[in-house]
Amino acid sequence: MAHHAIERPLVSVEPEEVRQTLERILSSKYFVHAPKKKGFLNLICDFYLKGRAHELNEYILGYDVFGRDNTYDPSADPVVRVTAHEIRKKLELYYQNEGAQDPIRLEIPAGSYQPIFTRPAPVPSSLIAEFPATTPPPVNVNSAQTEAAPSWRRLPFGKLVLGLAVLVLAIFVAGLSLSNRELRRKATMADASKDFTAYGAVWAPFMEHHAPPLVILSNPPVLRPSNASDSEALKQESIELPPKAIEQLKDKIVMNPEVIVKESFGVIPGNVDAPESKAIPKQKQTPRLIFSRDVYTGIGEAIGLHYLTDLFRRVDRNILLKQSRTLSAEDLKNHNVILLGGVWVNEWSGKLTGNEDFIFTGNATIKNRNPQPGEQSEYIPQFDSRTGSLVVDYALITVKPNISEANDVMMLAGVYNQGTEAAAEFVTNQNYLNQLNQRLQQLPRQGGPPRSYQALLKVGVEKGIPTTISILALHELRHSKR
Repeated sequence: MAHHAIERPLVSVEPEEVRQTLERILSSKYFVHAPKKKGFLNLICDFYLKGRAHELNEYILGYDVFGRDNTYDPSADPVVRVTAHEIRKKLELYYQNEGAQDPIRLEIPAGSYQPIFTRPAPVPSSLIAEFPATTPPPVNVNSAQTEAAPSWRRLPFGKLVLGLAVLVLAIFVAGLSLSNRELRRKATMADASKDFTAYGAVWAPFMEHHAPPLVILSNPPVLRPSNASDSEALKQESIELPPKAIEQLKDKIVMNPEVIVKESFGVIPGNVDAPESKAIPKQKQTPRLIFSRDVYTGIGEAIGLHYLTDLFRRVDRNILLKQSRTLSAEDLKNHNVILLGGVWVNEWSGKLTGNEDFIFTGNATIKNRNPQPGEQSEYIPQFDSRTGSLVVDYALITVKPNISEANDVMMLAGVYNQGTEAAAEFVTNQNYLNQLNQRLQQLPRQGGPPRSYQALLKVGVEKGIPTTISILALHELRHSKR
């Protein structure tokens, strides 16, 4: 045996002890010239110190340590698993040599990326007292007697005692090691069987799945003012604004319109003597609009993302994030997916529609293709007649199998972005979520809540902010049952 220390599993260590342990390991000959392995250990220990070790997975390590992008697929690229295996082997060598006397030991159990710290214990004093390592006086024997005596009798008594003590310790350590493995196995099983019942049927497919869900953030095409740094290709595709349009735009801007419009588009023709603002350098160019396809997302979608992130953080789970323009059909096959935004801002919200009861129309309304008693055939957003501000929006929560049928997709979409924000709040706020789960349980069907369904929401809006949310209808999508 390389050492005879007895390890006690899952001990509590101070942050400074963790840092010192990591520093000793990284400066050893096994890691000092291995930057990726050092980065791997630095990251998992940083998560441990922040109390987030349970969040570690292949995606996080792939992105942060190995620079993988949103196309990273751990099943096709085993770099994280291979590196973890190599690190475990090097740690074993380190503790057999340079780190044999370290007061704290770092382990990464197989099948996990969470670091575990153990504190080696000294040999129990009771064993030392029972087996004193003393050597009796030498006995004079001749060579003939030595050769004739059995091999075990030729050994000094002290060595026999020491060997017996080592044997007893080896058995003891082996027993503790088996016990330690069993404790880790039970801890892993407990983590895998976390109780998600408080989130009901709505979130069961997404929380119980071994992989984090993929959240798709909208990035709608937006017309923006041009600026001097735009490329020639962008300028060639831009739209020129006539002076009258600039004047109209100036009147719509509340905060110092004269400065904002003039500084965004240059000096307005017909007003060349207008005073210049020194806050932003004037752009001497023809006023134009640039078509931007990959820069913006909606306020409602951004706030909805916050709601989803907070929900999954509460249950110690991660999410992955992509822009809708980078989502592929392969992503839909391999992940549970949550789409934020309707068909006008998130192209996939339109591609995944099929035989739903509620659909978005080209007139910015929601059509009910299967009206139930008391339901309308169409739901139209409402606006304040005086100010033109949105006062009532409508939104859909749609859950159904994705294109491979193996995983699920949830679409949270409003006619306007306020509805999208409200839909995300409805599935993440515990009070609203309880309402939805109760309604799913009450649907007249056998075998529990449906896998496929749509919920129609009515959203009260005040000054651009969702204020009240109510569920108007809940339909099971019977074309794709469990």
